[in-house]
Amino acid sequence: MALREHDGPRLRREQALTACCLAVSAEANSALTPADQSAVLMDCLGVLRACHPADRAARLGMREFRRGLRGPLDRLLPPGEVEDGFGELRLLDGDGLARDALEDLCREHLVPQAALERHWSWPRIRAEHEERRLFEVMRRLEPQEYRQARALLAEHPAGPLRTLRRTWDRLWMRFDFFEPVSDWPWCQLEGWWYPCPKCRWPMRVARTGQDVEVRCEAHRPRGVHYRLSCEAGRHGMAPLLVGTGKASPSVTGLPASADHLALSRPVWRYGALPTLLELELRDRLQGRAHVEVEMWPGELRPDEYDLRITVTAPGRPARMWWVDAKDWASAEGLAQALLEREPKRRTVYIVVPDHQAHEVHYLKQKLAERRIKVLTLTRIVDQVKRAAGGRGE
Repeated sequence: MALREHDGPRLRREQALTACCLAVSAEANSALTPADQSAVLMDCLGVLRACHPADRAARLGMREFRRGLRGPLDRLLPPGEVEDGFGELRLLDGDGLARDALEDLCREHLVPQAALERHWSWPRIRAEHEERRLFEVMRRLEPQEYRQARALLAEHPAGPLRTLRRTWDRLWMRFDFFEPVSDWPWCQLEGWWYPCPKCRWPMRVARTGQDVEVRCEAHRPRGVHYRLSCEAGRHGMAPLLVGTGKASPSVTGLPASADHLALSRPVWRYGALPTLLELELRDRLQGRAHVEVEMWPGELRPDEYDLRITVTAPGRPARMWWVDAKDWASAEGLAQALLEREPKRRTVYIVVPDHQAHEVHYLKQKLAERRIKVLTLTRIVDQVKRAAGGRGE
């Protein structure tokens, strides 16, 4: 994900520092092949150039980059708003080995150790960083603010700046996870973008020859996809779309201008989508006799669980489910992320969308040694309803 002109000096400096850390981890790793090392360094150099003004970026070549990694970083980092001491850092010692400060810096800047050891690509680093930064922001909120923020992530992930500011209200200045839709050519159709009817995030525009498909990356398996209508729209209005899926109601295009914003992709993927799944689970159980659903309990740590479902049916023992909803594109990636967590104090139910039912067996096998159970949304709804004395769906 490229940096943008409106990213602040502090953020650009932190991104540049992260790129330097990743480059040093590759430069100091003698086990890497020259080709793999070069690929990592080129990736990091591209990020570093994006952090500098165009004239400076044009003069920043690979030779200067590698030389700069061996000295104080002030020759590589863009200027910051305040003195932070980063410019004086040396990440390689005289023998070309990484200093201890490298690991500390990455931990402090929310970059996992695995990123250094496995030489992750920059897009993956950026996604991981955004997710962890969101977690750090959320954990500092008061319980009421936390619940409000979770709901807003799902219900207002994109739209006109004025509307978002009004809706997010006092939380707006604490959430700098929005980006201009005008920077995202992949979701634009003749200068317009279309929010998904389920998650309200911009849908992707895919062209194959003369055919144009507009689809939600997350909800296409559930029938959210459209094609460009043959009927011409009115002058000055968004092109017309025709629904081609079972969950494709009429949608209206919005201007892909700088004052229309959307959550960054990692925050949408790992923040908004799971919250939508949690809200759907709540709605399918709400009003059910003997069933209580508590969203984002106030005493929890934000990484513990997100719903607590309690069933107290007469004549039956009380049952409780601690639920953490997940909506990942990769079952393997989800399993690895869950294995990297600290073991939980209690059995947690991981709930995934129904269209990923075929991946549940794989997840169960990978997580067999943990106190984790994996169910689809419909399966856990059935379990709760049967425990409450009713029939499943």
